[in-house]
Amino acid sequence: MREVRRTKIRRLSVVVDLQDFLAPPIILEDFMKLQGSNPDPERYRVIDLEVLVCPEDSNVVLTSECAKCPRFIRRYRDEIHCVETLT
Repeated sequence: MREVRRTKIRRLSVVVDLQDFLAPPIILEDFMKLQGSNPDPERYRVIDLEVLVCPEDSNVVLTSECAKCPRFIRRYRDEIHCVETLT
């Protein structure tokens, strides 16, 4: 019988500067600490990302990429369930 792995999903809110394309994206919490306010919607966009560390190869992936994996079973609440590879 194969084991089911449960991997937690991490949610990140990233701020992207629409006027300065060379400015790196920054986590929303860090932006608010540096600027002291919420991002101005005219200049910045806040993008919500859901990521996790793949238990197979330890790469960081978007949760939507998991559906392409043959070991993927389902997403349930804040976890991804997949079949563990037998070695």
